[in-house]
Amino acid sequence: MPEDDTRDGLRVGGWIPPYSPGGATTGPIRPTVQPALPGGARPRDHFPRLRGAAVTRPRLVLAAALCLACAATAAVAVALDAARGPEPVAAEFTFPAAAPQTWPALPPGLGPSDVPVSVEPSPPAGSLSATPTRRHTTAPATTAVSTRTVTKKPTRTATTKPAPVSLSVGSTGGLAAADETTLRVRHRDYRGRLDRIGDRERDDANFRIRSGLANGGCVSFESVNFPGYYLRHRNYEIRLDRIDGSELFRQDATFCPLTIRSGSALVLRSHNYPRHYVVSGDQWLRIVETSAERATAFVPRAAL
Repeated sequence: MPEDDTRDGLRVGGWIPPYSPGGATTGPIRPTVQPALPGGARPRDHFPRLRGAAVTRPRLVLAAALCLACAATAAVAVALDAARGPEPVAAEFTFPAAAPQTWPALPPGLGPSDVPVSVEPSPPAGSLSATPTRRHTTAPATTAVSTRTVTKKPTRTATTKPAPVSLSVGSTGGLAAADETTLRVRHRDYRGRLDRIGDRERDDANFRIRSGLANGGCVSFESVNFPGYYLRHRNYEIRLDRIDGSELFRQDATFCPLTIRSGSALVLRSHNYPRHYVVSGDQWLRIVETSAERATAFVPRAAL
């Protein structure tokens, strides 16, 4: 529908509301006044109570709701208290009777006030326990301690020195070099020497120890495999010669043993040349003018 109406009135859907008859634009829009009834009576108001109670009714509804909420809360509390039952009673705990403490007797002449007491420092607050414990400490009796150092002298153990080596007259044996015991005195081609002994040379290294032919305090060496033949020095060489009964032979065939090296070895000194000793040179034996310490050292050995 074309809007050809140019009036400045309120228009709804192209029509003028009935509140202003004629659609006049002068003055505010007001509701249509109800015409008066005949006889001057006013129209009946059907809701007089509702207009007066417009404010009181919401307050009454709110108060009733609060009362219902309090009643419901009280009912729930009573129900929970009845369901929980009676409170448990703490069990009674009985502490055992403490055993009587016995204190050590005081030394004679020492009163109770004279007893030294060990006082310990207070522990930190974090280490204190809920139940305090009493601690009585009695100082032990002090004893004098000597600071002198006692040094024990080492005990000497009795050591028995070995008996000095010696040649037994009447026995059968041999002589070995003290510095190299694999070498023994033997005769070879009627000459005396130091040599290693095998099965074929055993008899050549065995001698019978006789009393000295020229001096009973010395010794002479008789061959076992050549009886009647003795070791002697001739031209300063040690040789194996047959005894001829002469005084010179008895003198040359007599040797005096002397112990050296604290009795662990011996040397042979010539009887008729007291400053000469038996020495080994190139394994051959001879007598040389020297000292006992420089002579060849021998040790007695059993017969092979």
